[in-house]
Amino acid sequence: MKRFFALCILLPGLDAATFHHTAAAQTVLDNSAQKASPFVKATLKTLTERFSTAHPKFRNLAVHTNSDKKQVVCGQVSLSENKAPAEESFMSFGAAEDSEQPVVYEARTIPATLDSREANQWINHGADLEELEELGCVPEGSYRQYGDTLNKVLQDHKINTTR
Repeated sequence: MKRFFALCILLPGLDAATFHHTAAAQTVLDNSAQKASPFVKATLKTLTERFSTAHPKFRNLAVHTNSDKKQVVCGQVSLSENKAPAEESFMSFGAAEDSEQPVVYEARTIPATLDSREANQWINHGADLEELEELGCVPEGSYRQYGDTLNKVLQDHKINTTR
């Protein structure tokens, strides 16, 4: 009886947010998750928990094996609140069976001018693209193209500041 009484007092005090995080569902917009392996489902669950406040939407899921015979899942995720997210809201992601966390890369255009204090931020941003390329989730040469563009912007900044 005491337990029942304590439960009756505690339950109304818990807010809805407490229960919200336990039931995270994945929304796959294009049915590409049909026949998804447990690894793919776990990856989607991890990303859903990581972006729990945004209700992520997934598409273009593809699975292949790497040279170590481990599964790799690639796809795109949108954090848009719209039921039909805009094309530019999707970010590429990938994960390998032996990795800890999925890698998510938000494609952002490198500005024409860049303060040298921001260089490390852009270099670190490109590291996610490099990982996705190694996983086979983006075309080969994507990271090199990103690095070339970043180096050109930084070189132009260096030339302009020395004048």
